Parts: sequence; C-alpha cells; structure tokens
Amino acid sequence: MELEHRNIRPLAYGYVRALPELRADAVVQLQSELDRFAHQEGFALAEVFVEQRWLHTVAWDALVASCKQHGVRNVVVPDYRHLHSLPGLSFVMQQVIEDVIDGRVWCARSDASAEEATAASVGSAAE
Repeated sequence: MELEHRNIRPLAYGYVRALPELRADAVVQLQSELDRFAHQEGFALAEVFVEQRWLHTVAWDALVASCKQHGVRNVVVPDYRHLHSLPGLSFVMQQVIEDVIDGRVWCARSDASAEEATAASVGSAAE
C-alpha cells in the first residue's frame, strides 16, 4: 500500500505596521492580502502580527520570538514600508530578521503597487 502524499505547506507569519495614514478597515484588508499572497506562494499563513502603536516594536519582538520558538522561516509583509518608512532602513530591518530566523521576508506588493495601495487606503477612520 502506497502512502498518501499530502501537500503540507510551510508556515509563514505576517507583519503589518499600522501606519498612521491607514483607515481603520485597511489593516483587515492587509491581513487578507497577506493570506492570499502566502497561499499563492505555497505557504500557510499561521498568524499576522500587527504593530498597533507608531514607533513601537511590541509586535515585531513577538514575531521574531515566535519565529525562533516555532521554527517559522518565512515572514510576509504588505510592502517595505511595513518594515520601515525609509527604504534603506527597511532593507536593514529585512536583513536583520532574515539573519535571525534564517529565512526570508516576502513583500506581497511591488514598490509601484505599494504606492497605488497607499492612495486607496488613506483616509480618516470616520469615513
């Protein structure tokens, strides 16, 4: 009897920094976007860590600790701005986490589509 091959997807975590210009519903949309991207790339998105306060790293620290504890080696972010608003520092943060988790950070959007998405998601929470 041949063993059944199951398609087991490696786990990935998501990370979203709740940027000040995002509408309240944009974070939920970003989480759905990360889930779709992860699935398309062959991952199972296990959890999305959301940084709720500007210039804090509580969710970032929890993400790194959870990656290390559970051996998760893939992190999905909407785009580079969720690592840092400055591209150069975003690259540094990407390198740091990739080194720590011995894995990869995936951006769900290209730089061009990130700019388009910003224009669509900017607004007040009262809208």
